[in-house]
Amino acid sequence: MNSLISIVGAGPGDPELLTIKALKRIQEADCILHDALVSEEILNLAKPEAQRIYVGKIYQDGQDQTDRQDWINQLIIELAAKGQKVVRLKSGDPMIFGRGAEEIRFCIENGLHYEAIPGVTSALGAASLYGIPLTERGKNSMVLFGTGHYCEGDFCDLQTFVSVLKSGSPIIFFMGLNKLVKLAQRLIDLEVSPEIKVQILSKVSQPDSSALEGTLGTIAQILETEKPAMPALVIIGENIERLSR
Repeated sequence: MNSLISIVGAGPGDPELLTIKALKRIQEADCILHDALVSEEILNLAKPEAQRIYVGKIYQDGQDQTDRQDWINQLIIELAAKGQKVVRLKSGDPMIFGRGAEEIRFCIENGLHYEAIPGVTSALGAASLYGIPLTERGKNSMVLFGTGHYCEGDFCDLQTFVSVLKSGSPIIFFMGLNKLVKLAQRLIDLEVSPEIKVQILSKVSQPDSSALEGTLGTIAQILETEKPAMPALVIIGENIERLSR
């Protein structure tokens, strides 16, 4: 059996940001299990006879995530039993809010031949493309990745967010746009300066990408008229001005 399960990061959307290894696996694949945010341009790099199976989710689509993952796992088992080369294609990097760890554990538990191939996470892609310094000599020495998820009625890790922002370091929020207005208010409530900058970066690296900026104190008013496209990253921090426009 020559089956190989490749858990591949597709990057933020631009095919030219794929790694060489990711491109090779996509071109060699017999079957590609792909998420919602993988671009059509990247999928079209596969050989014509390769099977494509959509296994993604969209925000508030009503799917039960346990059932969805069980279905994906069953597909992986069935395709591996046929000796196929399978690419589990995820946007960004598989190990950053991509559930890559769950699928790696599944492959290990079931004795499957697998590999994981890194991708450019949208957070780092956005920072480079827009010239946003996530770390800069003399200003800050760390960056935090987070989400806008709730824990017991408030934001998870809220006190950590406050401490990081007060230190001068930025936070990049994945999946946080829909809760941004409430998050901004909670941070201000906890004495984070309303003058701290906010960047909203939509469809990073794609032809219809866009950027919107404000502050914690102004972002609610801005979002009353502006409707950033999804998917969008939110970067909050004292020193995150965009150097590239």
